Amino acid sequence: MISWLKRHPLAAFLPLQALLYLWNLSLLSPWMDEAGTLIMVGRPLPELLRFAAADVHPPLYYLLLFVWQRLPLGLDWAVQARTLTVLFALAGTLALDTLWARRFGERTRLAILALWTLSPCLLLYARMCRSYSLQALWAIVATAMLGQWMAKRTRRYGALLALALLGALYTHYAAGIALIAVANLALWRARRWRESAALDAAILAGYLPWIWQLAASLESWSHSARNYTLTGSSALEIPVKLAYWAVSFTMGEAAPDPMLVLGGALLIPLAAWLVWSGARRTPELAWIAGLLAAIGFIGVARWVSYPFVPARLLFVLPFFVMLIARGAESRGKAGGVAIAALLALSLCGIACYFGKAGFRNKQYPIPMHEIAQEILSHSTADDSVTLVDSTNSDPIAMEYELKGRPFLQTSRPGTQAAIDRALADPRIRTVWFLRNTHDVSPEQWNAHFDAELRTRMQASIHSYQPYTPLELALIRRPNAPRYFHELIEYHR
Repeated sequence: MISWLKRHPLAAFLPLQALLYLWNLSLLSPWMDEAGTLIMVGRPLPELLRFAAADVHPPLYYLLLFVWQRLPLGLDWAVQARTLTVLFALAGTLALDTLWARRFGERTRLAILALWTLSPCLLLYARMCRSYSLQALWAIVATAMLGQWMAKRTRRYGALLALALLGALYTHYAAGIALIAVANLALWRARRWRESAALDAAILAGYLPWIWQLAASLESWSHSARNYTLTGSSALEIPVKLAYWAVSFTMGEAAPDPMLVLGGALLIPLAAWLVWSGARRTPELAWIAGLLAAIGFIGVARWVSYPFVPARLLFVLPFFVMLIARGAESRGKAGGVAIAALLALSLCGIACYFGKAGFRNKQYPIPMHEIAQEILSHSTADDSVTLVDSTNSDPIAMEYELKGRPFLQTSRPGTQAAIDRALADPRIRTVWFLRNTHDVSPEQWNAHFDAELRTRMQASIHSYQPYTPLELALIRRPNAPRYFHELIEYHR
């Protein structure tokens, strides 16, 4: 039995991955981008396509999700949407083994599948109704077809490569552009100029229906300066983004302070050593991985703040895993010990994820469903008002969870007048205020509304997501809040 499983490892890894990824898909409430997707995919198709274009996204994932959500599976709306991305991750596992891992020895193949299946980073993002796992699938397929076309030069592999690149570009601009760049550079290195031109012409023809939206997105990207910075400096933010990316890929994004410190000090350098060793052993794989990482990071880092870099670069993860496994193979017993240590760290990350412990992006585990239920079960639309911090909280997730009950947003015109009317109306017994404890609005709306409401009503605070001792030490502000979010209940 053991020897059979070594020859057919997917028989063990695919069921294990399916169990891990499908179990309790409602564990985390939908956060902002997820919630927006869930709201829009329930609307008519033309409206969904307009949303995708305005949200700087190609349409393929939304089209697939639109069809998937209309299958009568009897699942919760969010759970059904997340199931689709899990299926993309499982397809990615099958493709990674079939198209890549089988090229290597038995030991390397097992290491690749183990690191991929038990990756807490992949677990986190494959259980969101977003396109991340589909991007990774396209990256696995497209690079494999590129390798086959470079070796065999048949029209079949050229056509399959073009289709995979189109699929990636219709799924997400960053992944698609990075993969197209890698394909062209590979062809240029081999002086296959005509094949490169033919490939680009095929992609251009296939992308004509969405070409103007792509141009608009590139224009928006070139002028983007809207993402939040931890350091206040664009230059200093680059190492922060790189470090967060390394932590996410190595140990996931749910890690208590001791695990984060020890893992960062010991196992991230170990992973880097294995990647370097794997790159020396497999230069062609390293060339693909390095280019994808560099081009992807340049595109993504300008557009999003540091907590969202790993998600947008998940298509690089398969190559990171393969380089680690190849590096371990070249190091003999030491490599086996290193793989065991990394897998132990992965298991800790998985346990923390399911235990909702140590999330570094605290937006993900905010119990928005429970917060909305607190509001809905203790007030009505006639005797209460709900206010949401629109600058640094999650009004879209609140919209999804409130199921149609209206609410106000701090920075919207007319909110101040609406609060004044509520305070003057004796029928209004409760005002709910969901806010981030870190007020980043230029007008300091959180403090303003809180002060005004406290003068007329009694306040009770429900706090969510405490900061860890390490995070409090890094915040280094006088009277720093001890919680990330709070729901303030003002009542007469």
